[in-house]
Amino acid sequence: MAADDRAVRAAVVTYIRETFLYAQPDYALAEDARLLDEGILDSMGAVELVTFLQERFGIAIPDDEITEENLGSVADIARFVGQKRQAAA
Repeated sequence: MAADDRAVRAAVVTYIRETFLYAQPDYALAEDARLLDEGILDSMGAVELVTFLQERFGIAIPDDEITEENLGSVADIARFVGQKRQAAA
């Protein structure tokens, strides 16, 4: 795993913990956990997450890219952000 990928994963995990899991500090968030299925995110949370990703990583996420494939888990998000950043470079 590249350092950039690790940094993205760490930032996303921190954001999710601070924003959505603040009342559950002992929640074991696996990087492959399905965020919607496990009730970590709902539709409003997904909007907040997209806003965070755009601001934090300087990427644009059009509506048609807001999918379970791209944002379903921390691992999916890190892959997606990496692809967006690479495409922009």
